[in-house]
Amino acid sequence: MTNLTVRELKQVEWDRWDEWLVLQPWGSPFSSAWWLDANCRAFGGHPVLLAVFDEERLVGGVALQTIDVGPAHMVRSSLLYNPIVISGESVQGRQKILGTLLEDIARRRLVVPPLTCTTDMVDLRQALWHHWDLTTSWTVVTALKTWVLEESVSRPELYKMRKAQRAEVTARVEPPDGDVLCDLMQATMSRHGQDVRPSRKQLLTLIEAAGVHGMQVVVRGVDGVPLSAVFTMAHGTRTVYGIWSGTSAIGLTKGAAVAMHICLLKELQAMGYEYYDWCGANLPGVSDFKLEFGGTLTTRLAISREPLWFRAAFPAYVQLSRFKGVLRRH
Repeated sequence: MTNLTVRELKQVEWDRWDEWLVLQPWGSPFSSAWWLDANCRAFGGHPVLLAVFDEERLVGGVALQTIDVGPAHMVRSSLLYNPIVISGESVQGRQKILGTLLEDIARRRLVVPPLTCTTDMVDLRQALWHHWDLTTSWTVVTALKTWVLEESVSRPELYKMRKAQRAEVTARVEPPDGDVLCDLMQATMSRHGQDVRPSRKQLLTLIEAAGVHGMQVVVRGVDGVPLSAVFTMAHGTRTVYGIWSGTSAIGLTKGAAVAMHICLLKELQAMGYEYYDWCGANLPGVSDFKLEFGGTLTTRLAISREPLWFRAAFPAYVQLSRFKGVLRRH
């Protein structure tokens, strides 16, 4: 591995990237070309897919959504993962691939807010050696092959499951429905005093793009009204990622969220997946809830490259953009 090069893949080469990605043990949908394209259509920006080659062999890369912020070119961070992917080389080989990729990103003068890596990327020494910043967060990962309902799920959650059974709610896989999911997400976020992100239109774009990679579990009451819903994405046959979920106020009183997650874990286990990544566990209440289902708290790392001048100027740019938005509305 002496002749590593990086180049931006043209759109006609995106299928090659996705075919390579699905073969990687920890390849995720968040690194795919189709997900990058969907995010650019939903949120704006320009797709940049950087691939690392060893001679003609594809060995790593990253899919980036870039936006123009004044004179700067900035990578738009994902709320979930925006991971670098490296093939299963030796430790030294992986370090060389990562270093080559980071050098290329720096040469392009891209401003890079935190890129959250999937949990396999535990060795990011090259990022520190190249003067990138490193931050930590957490997620919960459930090992599905060893998951047993009565042993893995806590007693309080099992009690809520029985409560859901007495309320005669039904939890099952349904065709993805962005409107149902958005309404339940809105109910959840409103209880926490937060705005839903993405918007309904953006959510529908992303769910449509997920296609066969996406799966939705919905919990309904005896009257058929949706009480809870979760949307997941898989890439390959190893790991499934929980992306969005929501529960109505009535659903909370009937144990709908618990019934939903237990149904999901059973379904994924029956389908032969190895891991379920809950995609984040930083808030105390959220973290505690997810751990009740038999998962393990797992560190995930993020790297960023934001010059000091950008950190100083960006807040002012955001405020100016908001002010211009207000003026346009009036």
